[in-house]
Amino acid sequence: MSTLHLESAVKAPPSRDAVLMLSEKVGAGHDREVWRHPLSKALGIKVAKPEHERAQNDIDFHYGTHLARLGISGPHLPRVHGWVQTNLGRGLVVDLVQQPDGTPCPTLPQALRSGTISEMEAVGMVYEACEWLSRTGVMLADYGIENFLVRDSLKAGTSYLVFVDGLGTRHFDFKYWARCTFTSLERWTARQKAYSFRNTTLRLLRDHSSKLWVPKKQAYMQAR
Repeated sequence: MSTLHLESAVKAPPSRDAVLMLSEKVGAGHDREVWRHPLSKALGIKVAKPEHERAQNDIDFHYGTHLARLGISGPHLPRVHGWVQTNLGRGLVVDLVQQPDGTPCPTLPQALRSGTISEMEAVGMVYEACEWLSRTGVMLADYGIENFLVRDSLKAGTSYLVFVDGLGTRHFDFKYWARCTFTSLERWTARQKAYSFRNTTLRLLRDHSSKLWVPKKQAYMQAR
């Protein structure tokens, strides 16, 4: 059994160093914005949007630290480095997922719609990522399709999925604490969630009218 107290994540202070000035936004989700670290092109800083109260940065910090203590790492998992103070508030420093040449990685829907990857390639990546989640015991809590980026491998002609959001849990609660505390429960949960991720994503892949293939705005217009 190995875990951290949940309170350690919530109360973790940012660095006492000078405030970092963020100027290059590289992405945004429902709860947070991602900015390029002003001192390192390989790092990003996740900053919570002021209108959202869910402590996703605290969750990421706790779960990332938990996985590091267990020695779990891999190409599907960006590392979590810690807290900094920015001009936009407290931020969490993480690996910035980019292509080997430094260009942005597309989301899985973007890669499919642009023809960067084929449907069969996407199926292979989903199965491979599911196997990795199940083998390592990493829990995927949110199957949102925008959470999966497609990164090219250094080996020509191959790509893989990177989970940039939605790991661990959506809320600090007793279930999450128990899963992080009891290894057998954590691994069982990770397997179940990995299979749910696989089945959900494969279903969306098969349905070419799904949100994986059709942008939300376009699907809304077609439905009218």
